Amino acid sequence: MFGTRIVSFIIACMKIKTKMKNKINKKIKSKGDKKMKTLKITLAFLTLLFFSNIATAQRSDGTSEYNDVDNVLTVSGEITEVNHPIAKMKGDDGNEYQIHMGPYWYWNDNGFKLQHQVRAQVRGEVKQVQGRYEFYPWEIVQDGKTMTFADDNGVPKWSKKKGKGPGNGKGYNGRGKGNCKGWNK
Repeated sequence: MFGTRIVSFIIACMKIKTKMKNKINKKIKSKGDKKMKTLKITLAFLTLLFFSNIATAQRSDGTSEYNDVDNVLTVSGEITEVNHPIAKMKGDDGNEYQIHMGPYWYWNDNGFKLQHQVRAQVRGEVKQVQGRYEFYPWEIVQDGKTMTFADDNGVPKWSKKKGKGPGNGKGYNGRGKGNCKGWNK
């Protein structure tokens, strides 16, 4: 009889031990699941945040052409502000234009200087973005001096390629949109 009680006691202890072990494992598993779930949600949020920043950094005017030459204008007016890489011009047509000047090194290498409060004639691509007129000049004439920035297809003179793919100076990976090194388009 005494042996049966000991065996029953040992069996009961083993059952209690097994129940406690299962409870501990469940807690550990649920904590791990909570941590994993939190990690997945955090990762999803950071991914969403990353891609939303990329999306807002890109222009959303709907153009997807490599060299958009549909809106090429020649506008005369007075340069009202020069703050590289942007200059502002009050056109004779009454509009104010933001002129994207391109890379500073290109201006220095060619001895170009845009003077404010002096008249100029600008030829290039014009985009209307959020109510602003943005000018991507191919050529600026001021005080009889011609400054050339792009060919007749809109490909910047400082680019190494001829209008397709990386290096054409017209946006990330040559897609004609977004910020890129040197062309601010």
